[in-house]
Amino acid sequence: MNKLFAKTAIATIVAASVLTLSACDHKYQLGGNSKVQASNVLTSNSTFEQKAAYAIGASLGEYVSQMKKNQEQLIGEIPSDVVIAGFTDGVHSVSSLKREEIENILKDLDKKIQEKIEVETKKASEDNLKAGKAFLDSNAKKEGVVTTKSGLQYKVIKQGEGPKAVKGDIISVTYKGSTIDGNVFDEQTKPVDFPLDNMIPGWIEGLQLMNVGSEYELYIPSALGYGENAVGQFIKPNSVLVFNVKLVGIKKADEKKDNK
Repeated sequence: MNKLFAKTAIATIVAASVLTLSACDHKYQLGGNSKVQASNVLTSNSTFEQKAAYAIGASLGEYVSQMKKNQEQLIGEIPSDVVIAGFTDGVHSVSSLKREEIENILKDLDKKIQEKIEVETKKASEDNLKAGKAFLDSNAKKEGVVTTKSGLQYKVIKQGEGPKAVKGDIISVTYKGSTIDGNVFDEQTKPVDFPLDNMIPGWIEGLQLMNVGSEYELYIPSALGYGENAVGQFIKPNSVLVFNVKLVGIKKADEKKDNK
């Protein structure tokens, strides 16, 4: 192994484990298991090297613990004592399994997890499609809600008197985006600019209905949104999206050409 890599590998793994925990949707805190007490390996007289060693182990342990919890949701219980035994053996460069066996088992584990994810994603996609249809069917009957030929629904909150956007324009908007169960996934309270052509189909259609100064509520079917794709934490496959949009301004396509 390259000597430089050997010197930095542990620090890199620890950093990766900390970043992974920070980015994870699940909240995790050291000492979260009240049934397990912290070891007394460190004392007030412990050296920096001892504290560093403990920090490495604690960081890796947190990472493995969270990974274990996530995987157990998909494939069932993973015995902690066996995980610890494998870790201890690995630290001491011994193993009950050959390297080739370990690699093959981990590949099989990854395959099993991916298969489970695909099954759950398909079910969630089907459930979201049904829930979205029920929402749109009910919403279409509400006062002020208009349904277009494409299936897009909108409600005029405020009608502006300015010009309308067309494809090729840059739109300036404020907006709040949420799912039908109320989770806000994006919000811009100050005007932001977007090329209209780059937006999801529901936005492209909906924004062209609005005059500058208008505020609309857009109810976007999944087919006019992100379809079967999941985006971020809240937008699941086949999600209906709800946007409150204020059209602040437009930079017309012909204006852009004149400015070149």
